[in-house]
Amino acid sequence: VVYMREKKEINVQIGEQIKAARERVGMTQEKLAERIEVSPQYLSDLERGVVGVSISTLKKICFALGVSSDQIILEKRMVVILHLH
Repeated sequence: VVYMREKKEINVQIGEQIKAARERVGMTQEKLAERIEVSPQYLSDLERGVVGVSISTLKKICFALGVSSDQIILEKRMVVILHLH
């Protein structure tokens, strides 16, 4: 029996930002997974919001992609805030 995990909105948002940052630097999921020492499937699950990201994995992702954790965590919210003004 396969159970679908419910996606939490925060995981989906963070996953979207990780994917966007990875694509901006032209890196494949396989290459990023290798650099941060996780499986490509786990990275795929992260980007789709199926699983959440730990602080230690987030640090590795940020280092590998040359972005700050604020860019990953707050990017979506900042866009919403900017649209309100």
